[in-house]
Formats: sequence, structure tokens, C-alpha cells
Amino acid sequence: MGLTVTQFYVENISLPPEVEAALDKRSQMSVLGNLDQYTKFQTATAIGDAANNPGGIAGVGAGLGAGMAIAGQMGAAMVPGAQAGSAPPPLPAGGSFFVGVNGSQQGPFDMATLTAKIRSGEISRSTLVWKNGMASWATADSVPELASLFASAPPPLPRG
Repeated sequence: MGLTVTQFYVENISLPPEVEAALDKRSQMSVLGNLDQYTKFQTATAIGDAANNPGGIAGVGAGLGAGMAIAGQMGAAMVPGAQAGSAPPPLPAGGSFFVGVNGSQQGPFDMATLTAKIRSGEISRSTLVWKNGMASWATADSVPELASLFASAPPPLPRG
């Protein structure tokens, strides 16, 4: 004796309200494409909310937030070369590298100096490097921070 199910339909999957709200926000962000657009969307929503409640404390806060956002946009437009929503400058490089050349340790060198030495051919892919935090010396092309520098470096000249 048994039961045979010939058709099975799922009509609804209910999620907790917090999960539904998170999914809605995620969907809105993916439609907008980037965080800058999402921030502008949130600012516009806050301005609309403030217009519906001009006398409340929330309206004052939203008005201040909207004013700050507009001021930031205007300031970025007035500074030559600045763009609204542009990324902040990169953080300083994380540490200096020591280099093993002809059996002797040299350095420490910052990333700019290492880049110049790679481009000039003083440091090759097989040169041993080390920096604080590495367990041991490794070839330069195996260190993620340096590997991309070798993509633009020309191969060594053939010996003739």
C-alpha cells in the first residue's frame, strides 16, 4: 500500500520579512548597477520622504542629508579633475620588499622602485623576494603583488 504523487506544484515559498526586505534591497542594487547609483537613489528617496513630512525631525535630517549630498556633488564638479562618486586614492603599498641579487640581500624597496627595477631588467621573474609577513623567500612572479608587474615587462633579450 502506498501513495503515488502524479503532479506536485509549489505555489508559494514564504520567507521571513527581514529576508524579503534584504532581497528587495539587493534586487534594487543590482538593477542600479553600482554603489554610486544606489546612493543617489537612496538620496532621492530620502528627499521624497522629507517632502511628505516637512515639519518633522526626520524631515530635517533628510533635508540635511540631501543638502550634504548636493553640496558634495557641486564641490566635485568645481574641483578640476574630480568626479562625483570617484574612488578614493589607493592606500599606500603594504610593505617593502627585500630582493636577493647574486647571493646578497638588497632593499627594502617600495613598489615604485621594484617596478622600475623590473622594467629595467635588474629584477627578473626568478629573482627571490621577501617582505614582512611572508614565510620564506619566493620567486618574484609567484608573489601576487608582483606577478602583474611581469605581464608588462618584456622578456629577456636573447644572447647572441
